Amino acid sequence: MFLHARRFDTEQDRLPDGMRSTPGTATAIDLAAAGYTEREFFLSGTATAYREDGTWDSDGRWPVAEAGQAPYRTRLLVRVPEDRSRFNGTVVVEWLNVSGNVDVDVDFGYMHSELLQGYAWVGVSAQAAGVNSTGGSPLGPNVVGLKAWDPQRYGPLHHPGDAYSYDIFSQAGAALRSPCGADPLAGLVVERLLAVGQSQSAMRMLTYANAIHPLARVFDGLFVHSRAGFGAPIGSGTGLPKLDGPDRPRVVSPARVRTDLDVPVFQVVTETELFELGGGPGPGSFVSARQPDTERIRTWEIAGTAHSDAHSLRILYPQYTAQFGAIRDLGAVIPMVNDGPQAPVVAAALRRLNTWVADGTAPPSADPIETTDTGIVRDEFGNARGGVRTPHVDVPVAALTGETVHVPNNGATIAFDADTLASLYPDQDTYLTRFAEATDRAVTTGFLRFEDGRALVAAARNTPLGG
Repeated sequence: MFLHARRFDTEQDRLPDGMRSTPGTATAIDLAAAGYTEREFFLSGTATAYREDGTWDSDGRWPVAEAGQAPYRTRLLVRVPEDRSRFNGTVVVEWLNVSGNVDVDVDFGYMHSELLQGYAWVGVSAQAAGVNSTGGSPLGPNVVGLKAWDPQRYGPLHHPGDAYSYDIFSQAGAALRSPCGADPLAGLVVERLLAVGQSQSAMRMLTYANAIHPLARVFDGLFVHSRAGFGAPIGSGTGLPKLDGPDRPRVVSPARVRTDLDVPVFQVVTETELFELGGGPGPGSFVSARQPDTERIRTWEIAGTAHSDAHSLRILYPQYTAQFGAIRDLGAVIPMVNDGPQAPVVAAALRRLNTWVADGTAPPSADPIETTDTGIVRDEFGNARGGVRTPHVDVPVAALTGETVHVPNNGATIAFDADTLASLYPDQDTYLTRFAEATDRAVTTGFLRFEDGRALVAAARNTPLGG
């Protein structure tokens, strides 16, 4: 078990003059209304880098060996119930996403309706870009890493590079169970520790599951959200690994979850990852990495959803602007991208994973989305066949695609014209009856939570059908 000394530094409730009034990656979601607090801690220690130790194949059984050590000091962002009695015993630890060259809590945005019902959430600045970046973000020149954004507060941080990210993440999880110095969870007793990561963090999460978890054994369950057909490299490098070119990092493609793990692994995938995110049909696609469900592995492919979507942008845009000021106008993008119900399914998946870890009750299995060798099989309305079904694809008023129409990796919502709507639903009552029936199916089969089903039906009453 490659864990070394780590220590939490006491969080400063009162920030010195000249520093920002909020931490980096502070959420735009109203935590106070949900009875939650947000605080920040620094974690320091000595981290280990890894290297491949033997052959890495598609089966995910990836042996590693130590490849050096380095001191580090990073930060953790902590959101917990203010009323300690509400804590349900589960801490969700998110590998913060750095695709935009800064720390972003993407999965908190997708999962917050479930998380704020009693979980604790901790975001880890596991990768160097979130700490060290001085620019180069596609979001705009003001978008920089923690040290450049607030040198007074984050100047003491030190990240030695992404080769050390896996062990830093392990140490963060282990330290939450047994803190030394300050206690980020203020004495809450950790019963379950779940690791989550979305997009490039999901690729890290796959590599973590296959190569690191068998050594570290820190987490009780792993949530891999929106990965392509490969994992991240074991050494340095950020973002999505390239599959060709002389300077490509070493990746295995296709890569599956190893089947000998001792903890559950839940993969949630949108239409975008099936082909597009991995560079199209071929070994980089998630389709090439599909595998059957087992006692420890579940995969849900959600029809009608995209890698990034309007739900995520509605949360992240005000968060970005509050932190960085003027950035790329994501508000203009929101009407152009997919608005399918990914978040309710992700929230249901988190609840199912938590139950799976707590009492062994496995989530339901789902059929994969129907595909050919080169693309997704769609119905006469343009919606995918198969996969996890929601009322939005079974009782549609639009074609919901995860494939690029306007914005890469964001899919699109293509509304039906009035004639199509009239042919499908002669009146509002017909539409609402069918929508409610489809919602009941999704709730009964376990792909939606009851409360989300009720909310979706209520929202459907406001769906315009023309006429």
